[in-house]
Amino acid sequence: MAILFPLVLTLTFGALQAGLWFEARSMCQAAAQAGVRAGKVLNAPSGAGAGAARSYLADVAGSLVVGPSLSEGRTAATVTVRCSGQAQNVIPLPGFEISVTQSANAGIERFTTR
Repeated sequence: MAILFPLVLTLTFGALQAGLWFEARSMCQAAAQAGVRAGKVLNAPSGAGAGAARSYLADVAGSLVVGPSLSEGRTAATVTVRCSGQAQNVIPLPGFEISVTQSANAGIERFTTR
């Protein structure tokens, strides 16, 4: 029993950590998608996508994504928003950081003539 308990405890905390990683990853992906939706609008100002993603994370993610970093990249035809950060740790151990990085891109809306 003394050998089994640490194994069960490790598996339990490992499952919780995996769940926190998955949720942080999902929050980063959703924030990147929200940023792309805001950034692809016709005549959207530069930085609108990163601002929308930052706002989404603040409203929805809480402390699931630690130290989020949001960036927006634009070309003439596309906008890309990237979200990265650290997943919340079940037991904070020095040097044990689980990073998450997600990005989304879409075409910028525009009018064309035939």
